[in-house]
Amino acid sequence: MGCVAALALELAGCGSSSSCKEACDKLASCTLNSSGFSCDASCGTPDSTCAQCLNGTSCSDITAGHCDASCTEATFTPN
Repeated sequence: MGCVAALALELAGCGSSSSCKEACDKLASCTLNSSGFSCDASCGTPDSTCAQCLNGTSCSDITAGHCDASCTEATFTPN
């Protein structure tokens, strides 16, 4: 599929990993706590969709709510 609609796909973390474990590591590096998000290495939808956004987004953008549309069941708060 590629990144044909670059802007739309960028919002979903185009090209980023959908690993929830990697996303949890990213949240820890951003000093953010998560609620309602699975850190299981083999997570499925909707957590994998959320993980893809988190893995492709900067810490400041996560805090600003950039992944809210992809992470409808999760909240992220500073430690």
